[in-house]
Amino acid sequence: MLAFSLLLFAAETRAGDYPRYPARGSTYVPVDSWVYPALERLAAWRYINSDFRGMRPWTRTECARLSDEAGENIRERIRTDQEVLSEAADLQQELAREFAEELRWLGGEKARELAVESLYSRVLSMSGPILNDSYHFGQTISNDYGRPARRGTNAIAGGNARASYGPFFGYVWGEYQHSPAMPSPTQAILDLQAQQDQIFPAKTATGIPFEPINRFRLLDTYAGVNLWNWQISYGRQSLWWGTSESGPLLMSNNAEPINMLRINRVVPFRLPWIFKYLGPMRIDAFVGRLGGHEIAAHPWLQGQRISFKMTRWFEFALTHTATFCGAGQECGVDVFFKALIPINELRTISGTAKSLSDQHMSFDFQLRAKKLFTWYGEFLGSDDPHPFNAPTRMAVNTGLYFSRLPGLSRMDLRVEGYYTDTPNRVKDGFMHSLHYSHSTYKNGYTNNGNILGNAVGRSGIGYHAWLGYWLSPRQRIVLGFNHTGVSTIFMPGGGQWSDFSARYEGKIHGDWWLRSWVQIETMKYPVLFSVPQTNTAAAIEIRFVPEQWQIGRQRN
Repeated sequence: MLAFSLLLFAAETRAGDYPRYPARGSTYVPVDSWVYPALERLAAWRYINSDFRGMRPWTRTECARLSDEAGENIRERIRTDQEVLSEAADLQQELAREFAEELRWLGGEKARELAVESLYSRVLSMSGPILNDSYHFGQTISNDYGRPARRGTNAIAGGNARASYGPFFGYVWGEYQHSPAMPSPTQAILDLQAQQDQIFPAKTATGIPFEPINRFRLLDTYAGVNLWNWQISYGRQSLWWGTSESGPLLMSNNAEPINMLRINRVVPFRLPWIFKYLGPMRIDAFVGRLGGHEIAAHPWLQGQRISFKMTRWFEFALTHTATFCGAGQECGVDVFFKALIPINELRTISGTAKSLSDQHMSFDFQLRAKKLFTWYGEFLGSDDPHPFNAPTRMAVNTGLYFSRLPGLSRMDLRVEGYYTDTPNRVKDGFMHSLHYSHSTYKNGYTNNGNILGNAVGRSGIGYHAWLGYWLSPRQRIVLGFNHTGVSTIFMPGGGQWSDFSARYEGKIHGDWWLRSWVQIETMKYPVLFSVPQTNTAAAIEIRFVPEQWQIGRQRN
């Protein structure tokens, strides 16, 4: 796939951009920003047609371009006496205000900015037993950049800043993290984990509680350069490769950001000749190193994603990742290039070659049905040359998004279902999962203990629903329900848990933002608890976004 990407790069540089935009160094908008739901809503209403939802994060200049596209379509509909939703106009104006400086860069001005993006603090309290190990049991709090979460009071405090100068850019995001002490696992739990991971002998229980966590962590922190709208960056980065809201199956912000070298085409382009019928496309690729692995320690991970938009309403993409090298494993340039080709793993399955890498290939799509709804899905194949090579072995994540409800224009609804509980494999007389596990990389598809993809984990199945109400472009309330189960074959007695949540997020006054939520979780998990358990979690986050602490940016 990387070789194909290089050919696309060569062809694109000869054919020209689609369309051409000034190349400006621009930092990425964090994947949990309010900007993405706002842009998705405008795209669902057909005011934006060139977005690639499945390849995030987007740069600030790309968000500005999409905001400008929405503005042009709104003005065109007004000019031709077509109906324009008042909510759409409000969203576009707020986005244009957020990215006003980047719009000037796209107009030809030189990128020149140094800004404190935000300062924040969050307190999270959980009253009962929780799940905080997605690789073995599950997660109560998911898609949270791998932050620690334990029973009791957890706290974070940090800030982020960005800089751009011509084609160069940089981003720093650091925070202090605290979590209370936690009981150590019992010997029975350690034995079960050893069976699941096929790591023997099992660890010996000490009975000594785990110490409180008090640490400083860098999250997305990187620097790079923009060359002809291809951004090359190095540092800790989070990726969201997929169209789902619960978490893509391959790359999400469920784990800590990965130290990586990344090449990303930040605006769409077209290829010449017959390839133009593929429509606009984007490419993202990286190579990085994972942490927290005890077996084959410090392995490398590479990934490539190519997204196509054949029509304004249909987007699809191919994504490939491979874990390779690591302590005690074959490593070298030849292994790197072998890991690029999924067919190598097929030879391994047939028994004619040694497994040199843990490979995953996914296909995902998004289909917008006029202004009614958006249907999207992802299919994942593990150790297969493509997801549809063995349909019964696929993991699936699919959903529907309704950007407006009948008679309730400020409300939207999203429902998703997902599973990784495909037929399990038998090894050494024990049934273990197919997805996120590997015979060589026994700590799995994780970074510092958290799954890189969807927190449903191994041999899991679940569904999720969100009902949102937009108070304003930057304020909304979201009610959520989630149910997850784990196979009785993988986990003795199985496991089930359900979450009911209410969340508020938005700008409350001036430069101040508030994000708060409450969640009630019920659990039936025989191997962990002898009786059903209930956990109540509540969080409040105050964020200060100082517009005046910016150099080079013109005030609006």
